[in-house]
Amino acid sequence: MSSLNDRQLLKTFFAEKIPQQTESGINFVKAERLFRKLQIESIKHVLERFDQLDFKSQQVAAIIFREFEVVKSLPILFQGLYSRDSSLPGLCGSAIGSIGGDQVLKKLLKLLSKHSEIRIHYHVLYALKWIDKLSVDAARIMTERFCEIALNGPSAEVVTDWDHREADGCRGMAAEGLSHSLDYLDRRTKDYRHGVKVLISLLTDDSAEVRGDAAYSLGYLNEKRALEQLALLVESDFEVCPGIGTVSSIAAESIEWIRLHHKLQGGDNDTFQK
Repeated sequence: MSSLNDRQLLKTFFAEKIPQQTESGINFVKAERLFRKLQIESIKHVLERFDQLDFKSQQVAAIIFREFEVVKSLPILFQGLYSRDSSLPGLCGSAIGSIGGDQVLKKLLKLLSKHSEIRIHYHVLYALKWIDKLSVDAARIMTERFCEIALNGPSAEVVTDWDHREADGCRGMAAEGLSHSLDYLDRRTKDYRHGVKVLISLLTDDSAEVRGDAAYSLGYLNEKRALEQLALLVESDFEVCPGIGTVSSIAAESIEWIRLHHKLQGGDNDTFQK
């Protein structure tokens, strides 16, 4: 971001976003009107007057913080993870992840240890799934935590049927998050190999969401070692992974990615043997 006082940033932002109004589901037109009413003319003003915005306009503010990676917005974004609004926690999570960095990761992991409510765990894991700009050591820590959650579930209280569904969602996000954290690591290391073995083991999990997210991650990582197990899912697993498709279709797409990658690479140098 060039400057918090650069008023042109907001004008450019809305000029680009308003034509996407129908596609995104975010009401940029209404937000721009409210910004004008509140005399919000710069990103600095968005920070100062965030609490004066309604939920819909706060959603737009979170998108602004994400696109311009506004570090000073982090306290607002972390608070947004607790919101009861249906969309704001996710938008805040993706913004937190885009800002990224080791200190942000440390704070997110601390929230997982501090809170027992499954809803908060879900939103924090969503933020972790997006986090960027990590050191290798931080990525190793995140990989270890993702493996633990994907295999055993979050440490939050799980009582109701809704809690159990959210817990599966948390495990799925951890499985998907492994595609991101493992991408930071040298594929020859023990940490990387363990992470991939965890993902392969999750292909037979009881939860379709976990199986689908694990299949996606293995495809993203171009792991040739998973081809046989993925092929079995293509032929036999037609359960739906919420919001994405069947496990079979996800596995098929992952196989396509892996085969294309290795065809282009002309070898197996980035895979490992049993």
